[in-house]
Amino acid sequence: MTQQNLELLNCSEFAKMLGVKTGTIYVWICKKQLPQSIYRKLGRKPVFIKSAVEKWVIDGAEMVRG
Repeated sequence: MTQQNLELLNCSEFAKMLGVKTGTIYVWICKKQLPQSIYRKLGRKPVFIKSAVEKWVIDGAEMVRG
């Protein structure tokens, strides 16, 4: 069994990748507009799974609609 390195992004890195402000990311999380598949919460802080984020962006980066 091989171990795969899991690259994580913090909120600031994720915001920079998308070209938005960090506060915007927190708003999207609070409003549950980001797909759960791209991030996890470690305590109170969200971390983003880089490979999932890249796939989400390539697939069109659609927001979750309530």
